[in-house]
Amino acid sequence: MRFATLAGLTALIGLGLGSSDARAQAPDSDADLVSLFFDCQAPGCRDLDYFRREIPFVNWVRDREVGDLHLLITSQPNGGGGRTYALAFLGLGAFQGDDHELTYATAGDATSDEDRRGLAERITLGLVPYVQNSPAADQLRVVYGDVTAEDQDRPGDPRRPGGPPPGTGANGANDPWDFWVFRISANGFSNGQATSSFSNMFANVSANRTTEAWKISFGGNFSRNVQQFDISGGLTVKEIRRDWGTNALAVRSLGPQWAVGARADLGSSTFVNQDIRWSLKPGLEFNFFPYAESSRRSLTLQYLVGPNYFEYTERTIFDEKYQTVLQQSLTAELSLVEPWGRWSTSVSGNQYLHDTSKYSVDLSGNFNIRLFRGFSIRMSGNYSWIRDQLFLSAEGATDEQILLQQRQLETSYRYFTSFGIEYRFGSIFNNVVNPRFGGSRGGGDFIIFG
Repeated sequence: MRFATLAGLTALIGLGLGSSDARAQAPDSDADLVSLFFDCQAPGCRDLDYFRREIPFVNWVRDREVGDLHLLITSQPNGGGGRTYALAFLGLGAFQGDDHELTYATAGDATSDEDRRGLAERITLGLVPYVQNSPAADQLRVVYGDVTAEDQDRPGDPRRPGGPPPGTGANGANDPWDFWVFRISANGFSNGQATSSFSNMFANVSANRTTEAWKISFGGNFSRNVQQFDISGGLTVKEIRRDWGTNALAVRSLGPQWAVGARADLGSSTFVNQDIRWSLKPGLEFNFFPYAESSRRSLTLQYLVGPNYFEYTERTIFDEKYQTVLQQSLTAELSLVEPWGRWSTSVSGNQYLHDTSKYSVDLSGNFNIRLFRGFSIRMSGNYSWIRDQLFLSAEGATDEQILLQQRQLETSYRYFTSFGIEYRFGSIFNNVVNPRFGGSRGGGDFIIFG
C-alpha cells in the first residue's frame, strides 16, 4: 500500500497522538506487535523517548536485522525556513517489498515541540498499513474532518500533509510575502577569570525566496572576537579579530537535473589580512540523480568562474596591496542515505587563472555504516592542499597573534579527522521510558574515538 500522496486526507490516528486513554489501552503484550527500527539523525528526531511514548503500539528495536519495518527519515531545509522531512517506510521480513513514503514540512518559526508532534503524527499515519493486522489494530481510531483548533495550528496539521501552510497557493498568489523569508539574529558571550578574559559578538541577517523555478538568497554577518591575558612582568596581551561579510545567490532550475546560477560575496577579515574583498562567480550544476531524490541520494558536479578583488590591510609577500584576479572552481559531491547507513563525500578544487600554480584542493567526507547486528563504524575528516594564500602579510604575524590564532599563517596543508566504533548488545525489545535522574540510554555501549 502506498501513501506517497495524501492530498485531501484529514486524519488523526488516535493511538499514539498523545492521548492518555490510547496509551492506557495499549496491548499488554509486545510479542505480536510490529517491530520498528527507527533510523533518523535529522533535527526533530533527537527526542527518541518522546516518540516511544507517543507511539506505543509498535516494538521499538535497536537493530534493523530483527525489525519488521525500517523507518528511514531524511530532511532538507525548505523555502519557508523550516525543514521538509521524507519518511521512507521500508518493509522487512513479512513486509519485504511493501514500502511507501510520506513527507512532512515544518514552519520556519515552529518550536521543537511543534516539530516533534507533527512528525509523530505523520509517523503514526504511515504505520497504519503495517499495524492493521496486529493486536494494536483494535485500539486504532481514525478521525476525519473533526480536527481541533489546536491541531489546525500545528505545523504538522494533517489537513495539509507535506504541503505549504494554509493561505499559500502553489504559485504564491495568496502569500503576501511571495515566498520571501527573513531572519535577523544577534548573539554574544563572554567568560574570564582574574588573569584572562574572552568575549565574542556576532550577528546575522538573511533573506531568501525558494520556489521550484528559482532559489534566491541574501545574507550578512558580523563578528568581533576579543582575547586578553595578563602575563608575567605585569604585561597585558590583547588581540581583536573582526570579520564581516555579505553574500548573494541566485539559481535558476533548468529541469530535473540541471541548474544555472551565480554567487556574489563582499566582506572584510583581519584574520586573512583583507580590508575588503568581493567576488562574482556564475556557474552551472548537474545532478546525476533527479533533484527530487536529493534527500536520499545526490551526486552533483558544479563549476564556477569569475573575478575576485582584494584590498589588503598590509602589503603581501607578493608585494601586492590591491589585486583583481580570475578564479575557477570545480566541486563534486556525493551524498547517500540508505538502510545500511549514511555516506557523503566531496572534493573541490580552486585555481587562480592569472597564475595556475596558485590552487587549493579540499577533500572531505563522513560516513556511518552498520556492518552487522549491533556494530557500526563512523568516520569524518577533511584534508586540504593549500597553494593559494595570496593574502599572506609581508610583515608576518606577532607571537601573540600566532598563539591566539588571530591571523592565518602560511601552510601547505590542513586536516581534521575523527573515528569511532559502536557496539550495542543486550535487550532490544524494551519499550519502557524512564527519565528519572536524567537519561534513559542504559548500558551496553562501547565507543572509541580517535
